[in-house]
Amino acid sequence: MGLVKGAHTLVLLGCLAGSSTLASAQTGGIFDLTWNTIDGGGATYSTGGVFSLGGTIGQPDAGVMSGGIFTLQGGFWPGAVVAGPCNIADFAPPFGVLNFFDVQTFLARFSAHDPSADLIADGMWNFFDVQLFLNAFSAGCP
Repeated sequence: MGLVKGAHTLVLLGCLAGSSTLASAQTGGIFDLTWNTIDGGGATYSTGGVFSLGGTIGQPDAGVMSGGIFTLQGGFWPGAVVAGPCNIADFAPPFGVLNFFDVQTFLARFSAHDPSADLIADGMWNFFDVQLFLNAFSAGCP
């Protein structure tokens, strides 16, 4: 009887090992989604001060990716609110706070004639864009 039980266990382990290769993450072209972790334990949603953190066991972690004013957070929870720019002078993270990094980013984009620094949207990078930036920066975040 022990030999049969051992054989069943061996077959089960073999099936589990084989199924892990079938459930590999997706890759293709310039996209690579092979990174994931098994998360869990504790509360599924925790808060502290202005921060909140949620986790679910088996949730893939694509991490946080950002570019310009856009931020993408990995996971299965659609509809999560991510802080965005508080006004047109809020160019750099942390969003919702105006600081030196916003000024630095605006000036770099303005110098490079980046369309995001053409705040008047007239196709020219001039004093009026700088004036609008300074007015918005002075107004602060709500």
